[in-house]
Amino acid sequence: MALFTLDQITKQSLNNEIEKPITVELYKETVDLGRVASSLWNDNQIISTSDIINHNFNEAKRRFFYCGWLDEYYMKVSNSRFLDYSISHPLYATLSDDEELIARYSKLRYIKSINAELSMDDMVKIGESTIWCNTIQFFMSNDIIGIERNLNIIETKTLKKLSKKEDGMRDDYEFYKALHSNDKNKMEEVLEKLTSPKIHKKRFDNPVLNQYISPLGLGYAKLAWRKGIEVEVKSKLVPRELLPIKPLEKYEIPYDYLK
Repeated sequence: MALFTLDQITKQSLNNEIEKPITVELYKETVDLGRVASSLWNDNQIISTSDIINHNFNEAKRRFFYCGWLDEYYMKVSNSRFLDYSISHPLYATLSDDEELIARYSKLRYIKSINAELSMDDMVKIGESTIWCNTIQFFMSNDIIGIERNLNIIETKTLKKLSKKEDGMRDDYEFYKALHSNDKNKMEEVLEKLTSPKIHKKRFDNPVLNQYISPLGLGYAKLAWRKGIEVEVKSKLVPRELLPIKPLEKYEIPYDYLK
């Protein structure tokens, strides 16, 4: 069976945006708004990729903002644990260039609850997978103490727990160390590896979107540019137009039915 094209899934995602408020109103007594927000995040990821391909970079940036806001909402209503495993989430928020959103996102945490035996902060302390997103959060806010603490935890605890399938995360650790020490050459070396066909396909297994964008390569390069280190990534998967820090004049939340 042939894969859907980017145009086809983008059309469906745009249609989903239209239908979501109707569905929420129809089933308002039982609808899970957290799942609605998560679904919209996926739609915005798709639409942002289409915007990038069509060189609508400001619209892509707007969609990244929506992704960040939807993550905030999802965490608020569901105490979701998506930061345990989805590195692309904080990176998409960073790509929005909305400093207010980025500042709030850097503090986003799930708490101890029915669906979380430990809080996110406690999970980080013992070196669980949450530490990867949390370290990105510290880079988002330039929290040097937090960055150094996490790098130490990763080295002494997290790397020892990596399975064979997870071994590629060592590249992320190398990038974080290079970013912290302002080592531009090392960052570019890691970014070249992460955007190489074999590694990119393994790390971003969406068979449609991975033809057009590397969330890791783009997001990590953006973190470097936020520090004033203009890394160069020789890959079509990392559009340079999104790397300079250029906030939109205005950011607005379109999902009134979720407010």
